[in-house]
Amino acid sequence: MPKYDINQLSTSHRKEFGRNIDITVFRLVRFMDLKKSVGKEHYEIVYEAGKKLGHELNPKTVEEVIIFCKDHKIGMLEIVGENPLQIRVNECICCNGLPECGETLCHFEGGLIAGCLEKIFNKKVQAIETHCAGLGDEFCQFELKIY
Repeated sequence: MPKYDINQLSTSHRKEFGRNIDITVFRLVRFMDLKKSVGKEHYEIVYEAGKKLGHELNPKTVEEVIIFCKDHKIGMLEIVGENPLQIRVNECICCNGLPECGETLCHFEGGLIAGCLEKIFNKKVQAIETHCAGLGDEFCQFELKIY
């Protein structure tokens, strides 16, 4: 499979549709049953994919991450706690508007945030989702463990 960088992936020559896709397409891909196909839980795969993207973006500041997520309609990020570091995601692409299901859903977003912060802080980071529409919350929130 070819490897494309972020600039190549963001280029579109679609005259009618441009760069926009419906959120349904993202969610259909996101919630596929990957365990049947690859033998790993879906959340592990999408968390690692998000983390890889975070590394590829190579951000220098948290503000760059906030802008990227807003510009690409992933969600609107804000820092809501500093010890431990907590980041809230409003209008999350993955779960906003979905019914409560009793579990967190935003593993891609957590991986993305962790990957970006690893690049910024040059330390290992783990994102743990504490709030999510899947749990009945109005927003997503991640507690970040920095090692």
